[in-house]
Amino acid sequence: MPDSPKEEVDETGGPDLISFADMPDRLEAAGLTRISKQRCRQLAEEDPAWPVPLDKALKVGRMRLFDWRVLEPYFRNRTPRQGQRTDLKPPASDS
Repeated sequence: MPDSPKEEVDETGGPDLISFADMPDRLEAAGLTRISKQRCRQLAEEDPAWPVPLDKALKVGRMRLFDWRVLEPYFRNRTPRQGQRTDLKPPASDS
C-alpha cells in the first residue's frame, strides 16, 4: 500500500541462528579452532563471558539456538585453556 510507512530493513538480514551441533563446523568455516559441540555446551553453562545466557536463548523443541553474529566475537576473542591433569599432582599434605 502506498500510504503504509516504510519499514527499515536490516541489510544483513535476520539473525543467523545455529545450535550447539552446528557450532564446530561454523567455527572451522570462520577459520577458528574447531571445538566439539559438547565443549560449546560446557562453555555456555560455565563461562561467565558467554554472550547469551542459556535461559535467554531461543528454544525450539529441545534445541537452544544462538545468533552466530553474537557468538563469533566471543569465540574469536576467547583465550583457550588446556585442561589440567590432576593425576600428576602430589597429594595435598594435612598440616
